[in-house]
Amino acid sequence: MINKLLMFFVNLMQKYLPDPFIIAWGITLVVCAMALGITDTAPLDIVTYWGDGFFGILKFAMQMTLVVVTGYALAVSDIFKILLRKIVSIPKSPVQTVLFVAFTSMVLYFLNWGLGLIAGALLAKEAGKQHPDVDFRLLVTAAFCGIIITHGGLSASVPLLVSTEGHFLQSDIGIIPLSQTIFGAQSLTITVLLAICIPIACTFLFPKKENTVLVDPALFEDDEPEPALDKSKMMLADRIDRSVIMKFTLALIGATYLVMKLGNGIFNLNILIFLFLILGIFAHGNLYSYGKAIGQGAATCGGIILQFPFYAGIMGIMEGSGLVQDVSNWLLSMSNAHTFQLACYLSSLVISIFVPSAGGHWVVQAPFMIPAAHELGVEPWRVAMGVAWGESIWNIVCPFWALPVLAIAKVGLRDLIGFSVLLFIVGNIIAIPAMLLF
Repeated sequence: MINKLLMFFVNLMQKYLPDPFIIAWGITLVVCAMALGITDTAPLDIVTYWGDGFFGILKFAMQMTLVVVTGYALAVSDIFKILLRKIVSIPKSPVQTVLFVAFTSMVLYFLNWGLGLIAGALLAKEAGKQHPDVDFRLLVTAAFCGIIITHGGLSASVPLLVSTEGHFLQSDIGIIPLSQTIFGAQSLTITVLLAICIPIACTFLFPKKENTVLVDPALFEDDEPEPALDKSKMMLADRIDRSVIMKFTLALIGATYLVMKLGNGIFNLNILIFLFLILGIFAHGNLYSYGKAIGQGAATCGGIILQFPFYAGIMGIMEGSGLVQDVSNWLLSMSNAHTFQLACYLSSLVISIFVPSAGGHWVVQAPFMIPAAHELGVEPWRVAMGVAWGESIWNIVCPFWALPVLAIAKVGLRDLIGFSVLLFIVGNIIAIPAMLLF
């Protein structure tokens, strides 16, 4: 039964799911049509909102690009490859391999979503090398599945935002401690159940032998190390490029900066990127080698560079036309004090289709959800975690966040989503009852 359902979704995605860029533009057209049909926004205003919003998240897009590039450069270092090789050699059978990769993905994403995004994709590649008898699409899905617990992890953007002094809603909801959000009973229950059930669910997704897609050996051709440079033929410029002094001066100064920031309790997306940068420099033999790795990593970011502005344009239309408020209000009108968080969750699932960034649509949703929560007597942390978990569960089928994984693992979106849509169903089965019970 599960296998039939799996192949149904795989075949469905293979036949009908377009390229991620086409999806981004298709969603834009749908949002335009919704704004015209549901709101009083004029066509030219929609064009204005789209164009004005197009460059609205360039900083975030650059941050995401740097997360991928610096993470890639660290992960392709010889030290990290050896570590991955040893980790992946632990499981022996196909079932053990998928279970191990999925659970490792959970741990990586819990620690930091950026680390999970990059290391998970490279973990799938290494697993494909050592276990070529396992369906590679399933390996990539297992390596990506940890993204479903992002907002139960240590780098959850919404909980971290509302726990930070000076956040934009502090006058309305105050400072919400992490003990109520990430480390609250509800969130911990969802996180633990997802971390257990999703890896187990992955082991039920093995396709039949005739439908299995094994890894293509050509995938790893670019992983072969380049021959070492003959020292006797090195020019002065070559020796400077590969100077250990140049490497360690940069690495030590950068590490000193990190120690100062982390020592003061400062950890955010910029510090994460800087951490990846310095770790990558330490991991590579010299700055020349690191620079080449960065160049290779940049080649995996084409989708992010192209598509993030289009998603920003969608956000501009949603916010400018008031469409996001109409969609959420429709769901909220059917809720009461007990089901309000579930309404926040469901509206977040819907809005995540159009605005695939928890921080982004928290900024859009929160200003009109919080007053409604006050009227119903609902605690603000429930609103925050309803929105956060909606985005987190949706992540498992989100083309937007799959882009870096697809680029590194070199598989198609259709291959990934065909498997992960079943995990999306499992995620909802876990999250929805937990919100009603706690």
